Amino acid sequence: MIPALYALSALATALACVVARHRPEHRPIALLLGYGFASDVVRRVIRLGVLAPARAEVAGAPFTGWVRFAFHIESALFVGWMAGVAALAVFIFSRRRPWGVLAVYVVVVAVLAAGYPTFRGELLGKAYLALELAALCTSVGCLLLWFLGGERGKTQHLAAGFIVIAETLMLVGPFRMGIFSAWDLARSILIALYISLVPVEGVAIWRRTL
Repeated sequence: MIPALYALSALATALACVVARHRPEHRPIALLLGYGFASDVVRRVIRLGVLAPARAEVAGAPFTGWVRFAFHIESALFVGWMAGVAALAVFIFSRRRPWGVLAVYVVVVAVLAAGYPTFRGELLGKAYLALELAALCTSVGCLLLWFLGGERGKTQHLAAGFIVIAETLMLVGPFRMGIFSAWDLARSILIALYISLVPVEGVAIWRRTL
């Protein structure tokens, strides 16, 4: 499943970059997909190469030193996707600069890092759930306001809509079941997202070449 996930993520990102070359309004989509691909690779390296061996050694004790730093980097990258989805929705559907979302993200990452080791395990999972709820409320709110405005949808709106739908499925699936124990379901949702985005971007490229 993981090779398929990375292959589809890379393909969707590459196609989004091609679309963004001709349609500047699609650049936020390409940026978010690129971030998602890069951050997932880095997080996987950190989890498998640093955190997993460290957990086996400390037997449940809090991380210290550079291992703790790696843990905070992995956490910041994970939260960054949620913030990125909210920022994308604000920019695409509300046509506003998402500086507020960025500011909240910086504060949240700082609080999670400063609050360690309190924020770990079950409590960290609850914090992630609260952040996902906040990001989803922002995203869905922007989407609904745009839809009610009656504006004609374009490629970036459709792509952003699929991303928001995927985040909604994340909330009712992996986050409800336990984000640390439902990685396979989360990957399945992401694979479905990329499968949905590829034809959307492919059609946009094809129309450009007509």
